[in-house]
Amino acid sequence: MHVTQLLAIVSTAVIATAAPTTVRTPIQIGADDVILYGNGHYQLMKRVDFTELDDARKNSTVLPMPGYLNVSLFHGPPTGTTNEKPNATTPSDSGSLEKRKNSATIIIKNPASRFLGWDIQMSAVVKGAQSTGTSISVTSGYTVANSISVGVATTFTLIESFLSASVSVDYSTTWTSSQSQVFQASVAAGKYGAWVSNAWTNRQSGYVFQGIIGEDSSPSYYQGDSFESKSFDSLAWVDGVISLCTGDEFPLKRCLGDGTF
Repeated sequence: MHVTQLLAIVSTAVIATAAPTTVRTPIQIGADDVILYGNGHYQLMKRVDFTELDDARKNSTVLPMPGYLNVSLFHGPPTGTTNEKPNATTPSDSGSLEKRKNSATIIIKNPASRFLGWDIQMSAVVKGAQSTGTSISVTSGYTVANSISVGVATTFTLIESFLSASVSVDYSTTWTSSQSQVFQASVAAGKYGAWVSNAWTNRQSGYVFQGIIGEDSSPSYYQGDSFESKSFDSLAWVDGVISLCTGDEFPLKRCLGDGTF
């Protein structure tokens, strides 16, 4: 269920609703609360009642990995350069002129998907003080970006053009977290915690076939991950949810997704 749909639900789980422009004092958030965006307001809800996030955190099946974290894929050269990352794979032999004349390029699309993505860090990781615990606030400066990833480096420009034209997404867009409203939550004594965002991720994916039809050729994978803007005065980020992730060890393990902060 989409966040904007959730905001229309009247639920006893909702503990606060306010327009960001009307509140400037710190808002205390529990470790089991989530912040929802929608319709120019934020809303606080118990994580157990936002079943999609709660089920995802409890599920042993990890959601799809963000493209920019997948080291087996090539993510494209920096703008204005032709540099390739070390993990890029390229054909070792361009073949004869006759083969090049008869070769074909076919893009096979998978169905588009939309899912709640892995934790994106939105604050420093802190350790709760032994006696009182420690308050932690959402901070500015953390980034998330649309991205294109491919299995073979030589297909990057082709897929970049294909996705930009077919789905009208600007894959160069980057967001930096920005907020003036303060949300605070307490990290229990001896535990580690950080604010995280789980962004609704729109994924376009598929395979590129390059070669002579009927001969051996391995299709290469591609994917494009994109996000949607949400900006309501005191919150400027991407469509999704914000919550506290806590753990017993440092580095802090993601509550949704693999790896650590």
